[in-house]
Amino acid sequence: MRAVLPSTDPRHSSPRIGDLPDPVPGPSEVLVAVEAAGINHADLLQLRGQYPPPPGESEVPGLECAGRVIGAGSGLWLPGARVMALLGGGGHATRVAIPSGQLMPLPDNLSFAEGGAIPEAALTAWTNLVAEGGLQAGETVLISGASGGMGSFAVQLARELGARVLASGRDRDRLELLRGYGVEEICVAGSHLSHQVQEATGGRGVDLVLDFVGGSELPGHLASLRERGRLVLVGLLAGQKAEVDLGRVLSRRLRIVGSVLRPRSRAEKALLVSDFNAFALPRLKDGRLRPIVDRVVPFEKAADAYRALERGGVFGKVVLSMS
Repeated sequence: MRAVLPSTDPRHSSPRIGDLPDPVPGPSEVLVAVEAAGINHADLLQLRGQYPPPPGESEVPGLECAGRVIGAGSGLWLPGARVMALLGGGGHATRVAIPSGQLMPLPDNLSFAEGGAIPEAALTAWTNLVAEGGLQAGETVLISGASGGMGSFAVQLARELGARVLASGRDRDRLELLRGYGVEEICVAGSHLSHQVQEATGGRGVDLVLDFVGGSELPGHLASLRERGRLVLVGLLAGQKAEVDLGRVLSRRLRIVGSVLRPRSRAEKALLVSDFNAFALPRLKDGRLRPIVDRVVPFEKAADAYRALERGGVFGKVVLSMS
């Protein structure tokens, strides 16, 4: 198979395409011919040697893909079925072996490129809005880094969960594009973020912050919370360190949850996928939920796609096409 080769020198993180043996699926796995695969910041970190795959997962980058089942499959997964999947690794290749519980049907109204942009973003949003964040209908949520691939799907999912959605980021023009996806208020990231949030909520603050950036933005996110508000920290694009007013955390009884998806067990991922499917599959089929794809790049030009994500400024997901 063709694949993005595992990095052997973290000083040179540009992806290289080469040949590797086809994966051999285990008894609870399904072999899939990959048609498209999304790129995530975790893939950039993996090539730099900063985010190794969990034990037992492929050394090839790629946390999500869409394609066709080519093995005998398992259970309902018959050869030829159009699928998308959440992966622990291995998606940036023409073949991948996937735990059967992490597969999802790809609705006929979605292309493979769109399907390749869904699983990691969707399951990250579901895990952290619902399982970790406990978002309820009628609550207000602030989604940081909202114009990226993760944030843009989280915006739609929060809307479908019945929440009022505020979006933050550094590019107002790109944030404005999200109004058609359920965002009610735009807040520009920076030192005045919490003031914008308080104004947008009548001084109440938000019930939940989904924080994709961390770092220097974390204090503003905490200041945006109402009393007993929750913050789920998912990413560290703005850095790993922050100065936090612990007095605010105590006096307002705030909750801060750190959350990562990739290291969770296959059994836990299967449960999350099942719960997400029950809620979201009908909404994917009728268009209420839809991934935002910034661009689709041929697989053999993967280095260009990785560089585009690293430069920033994309709206939605960057997707590799194997066709």
